[in-house]
Amino acid sequence: MSTQDDDEYRVVRRRRSDTRSRARYLRGAAVVVATAVLGVVALALAVGAFSGASAPVRTAAHAVASEDATPGATTPTTRASKTTSTTAVPPPTIPPDQVLPESGSGRRTVFSVGRQRMWWVDDAGTVLRTSPVSGRPNTPSTGTFQVYSKTLNATGLDGSRMDYFVRFTKGPNGWAIGFHDIPIKDGAPVQTEEQLGQPLSHGCIRQREADATFTWDFLEVGDTVVVVA
Repeated sequence: MSTQDDDEYRVVRRRRSDTRSRARYLRGAAVVVATAVLGVVALALAVGAFSGASAPVRTAAHAVASEDATPGATTPTTRASKTTSTTAVPPPTIPPDQVLPESGSGRRTVFSVGRQRMWWVDDAGTVLRTSPVSGRPNTPSTGTFQVYSKTLNATGLDGSRMDYFVRFTKGPNGWAIGFHDIPIKDGAPVQTEEQLGQPLSHGCIRQREADATFTWDFLEVGDTVVVVA
C-alpha cells in the first residue's frame, strides 16, 4: 500500500469514527428528549387527574353559595349560618277593663254592671269575644241566671223596636231584662254605637247589631248568663 493510499485509509476511518460518534450523540440526545417528554406527559396527566377529582367539590360549593348571590356581586364560597332566636314572644297585653272577671266555669255569657261590658265564653273557658254594652246602673242584680225566652223582633214599653231580644231575668217591677240591639224609635236609634260602654238603658243590655246577632246564635233557652259587679 502506498503512502497516498495509507493516508486515504486513515481519512476514511476518521470519518467513520466521527459518524459513529455523532450517531451515538444523537441517540443519547433523543433518549434525553424522550425522557423529558414522558416526564412532562406524566406530570400533565397527574395534574389533570387531580383537577378532575377536585372540580366537583368546587362546583358544589359554588352552586350552594350562588343560591343567595346577587348578580354582579362576588359570590362567597361559604354560606353564613342562620341562627334561630329562642326568645319567647310575650302574649299580647289585655287592657284591664277587658279581662274576664271571675264568673265560674263552662259555657256562659258574662255581663259586668260596673264595666258595662260583656264576654262570651265557650265550654273550655276561652273568651270568644268581648264588647262594650249599655245597661242601667246597678241593674240587674248580680248572680247566675238562665235564658228563659227569645224574641227576634220585640217592642219596648215606649214603642221602640228591639231586635234579637234574649231574656234571662226580670226587674223589681216584673219587666223582662235581657240582651238586644240598640232600639229604634221614630226611625232613629236611641243611642250611637260610640256611646256603648255607658249605662244609658232602661234596664236591658243594649248591644251593637253584630254582637246582638252573635248573642242570639250563642244563647239558647236554658243557657247560663252570669252578672257580676
